Order: sequence, then C-alpha cells, then structure tokens
Amino acid sequence: MSLKNPIILALAIAISTFTAFNCCYAFADAVEDAAITAEVKARLISEKDIPSSISVSTTDRVVTLEGALDTTLQAHQAIEVASSINNVKDVVDTQLKVKESKSLMSDALITAKIKGKIRYLYANNKILKGYDLHVETTDQVVHIFGSVARPADLETVVAAAKDVKGVKSVKTNM
Repeated sequence: MSLKNPIILALAIAISTFTAFNCCYAFADAVEDAAITAEVKARLISEKDIPSSISVSTTDRVVTLEGALDTTLQAHQAIEVASSINNVKDVVDTQLKVKESKSLMSDALITAKIKGKIRYLYANNKILKGYDLHVETTDQVVHIFGSVARPADLETVVAAAKDVKGVKSVKTNM
C-alpha cells in the first residue's frame, strides 16, 4: 500500500486527525478534572469546621472525597461543597469516614440540650428570627453548622453551647 493512493491517503489523514483530536480531547478532560480538584480543595479549605486532611481527586468530572471526619455534618458539608462546583457530574463519598463516638448517649444528650438552648434563645429574643443551625456532637466536641441573622447571634449560641455540662469545645462553620 502506498500513500500515493488517494483513498489510503485520505484514510491516513482521517486516522491521524481522529487520533490528534482524541489526544487533545483527553488533555482537555485532564485539565478540566485538575481545575475541578483545585477548586474543591480551595473551597473545602475555606470551610471553618472541615479538616484539611480530606483528599480530593477528579476523574471524568466525578469528584472523589476521601478522609476521616468528626461528624456527619462535616461529611454532608464536604459533599455539598464539592457538588456545588461547576461541571461536577457526581461526588463519590464512599471513602469518607465519620469517627464513631466513644460516648454516643452523652453526645446525643449534649446535642439535645444545645438544640433546646437555641430554642430558648430564640423564644426569649436573645437571637433573631432567620437562624438555620444544625448541631452534632462527637466525643463531647460540639459542631454547629448553618447561619444566623447577625454575628452577635453566633457569639450568643456558642456561649450557650459552652455552658452545657460535659461540652469540651465548640466548633462552628457559619
């Protein structure tokens, strides 16, 4: 076979063009995946109560998160952050692990008491309407996610949570 044959020549050009196109397409996919990974990492770093030890990788616009977290609230927040990035098709969370509490019942009691204190604060006009808070406790460390109407409300909620018997510390992500 000779490239002098017009059919063979056209076929060779078509194959090389197809190969070059696929090569460029694969390179573009890799660049997009790297950009997605970088943006997910940057946004996770800006989250106050999500450990920086979470590993992020992206393949074909599917983000995989891996690491150990203190609470399911942190896991949900990490998944929400990754899902909010432009061009992300899916988020795989099967490698995210939530630490088990050594004192599940006392943690549940602490969480319930803090939620009760937040209701009290609102009912007694100590914090403004419009708050959206989620509380979870692991090993007596309280994690509060969400939003409040004003910065002073956050200080009031944190102070109330710290006053609950058995609370070691309070971490927020607002």
